[in-house]
Amino acid sequence: MIRLSGQMAASELLETLNQCDTYRVHSRFESGCNLVLPSSLCFIGNKNNALVPYGILLNEEDVPVFLAQVSPSRSFRWDGNRKVLYSDFAEICLKDTRIYSSFIEKKAYPIDREGLSIFERLIDRELPTGFGESIGSFLMTKEVEELYQAFKKPREEAEKIIKKWIGRGMGLTPSGDDFLMGLLFIDRIYPILGSPFLSGLKALTDHGYTTDISEHYYRCALGGRFHDAVVGLLNALVQKDSLLIGRYIDEIKRIGSTSGCDMICGMAAGVRFIKGKAKI
Repeated sequence: MIRLSGQMAASELLETLNQCDTYRVHSRFESGCNLVLPSSLCFIGNKNNALVPYGILLNEEDVPVFLAQVSPSRSFRWDGNRKVLYSDFAEICLKDTRIYSSFIEKKAYPIDREGLSIFERLIDRELPTGFGESIGSFLMTKEVEELYQAFKKPREEAEKIIKKWIGRGMGLTPSGDDFLMGLLFIDRIYPILGSPFLSGLKALTDHGYTTDISEHYYRCALGGRFHDAVVGLLNALVQKDSLLIGRYIDEIKRIGSTSGCDMICGMAAGVRFIKGKAKI
């Protein structure tokens, strides 16, 4: 029996765990694994010390030992009295684990055009995306302009356009999904998306148009839960701290293969819309 201690755990996860439920292993990676929760996935592991919604961060040296025993046939249960997530091969104690939250409240933050301009200026527009074009080039395409049109359209019309983005591309989180999640972050801090667009997107993400992992991250983003680097970016934007903004842009870039760059591209598209550069 392997006995490990979580380094950090998401408060959202602890609110979800239930002693009556069994959590099976959904997928396994070099950096950790996902467990299936009733309405989300829980990542257990360590990838660059990143903190994700519904996650448990392990010590880096514990990850290979843990993963050596993990397979899709395994499952975990929760002991709330001991605060231990346990299986037949491992126990992960969360009793003294530091708790974090990935939640961003939806409201108008004190981010003015100066802060948005700093953000735009620090984005390398030559960064490659999963769309086969650089960020700067992709932002000028007709499909991005078409997406802008959908922001305020009735739900049925918005859904027709959203369907062109969900599940678009390769990977565990396709590029179209990462782009939209970047857009959802901007909408969280500077509301630009209409209710019909958001309700249409929510409905479509529950109908198998993309991967399980993307569906999980959509649910997180629509509920205001993001990667810790994205939460950090919000705080840097509020402070108009160019060094911090640049640091968090760099952290987001390192997410996945092109996932981070695709997310930044979506954020840049949202900023472009706010600043009135879009052709509406």
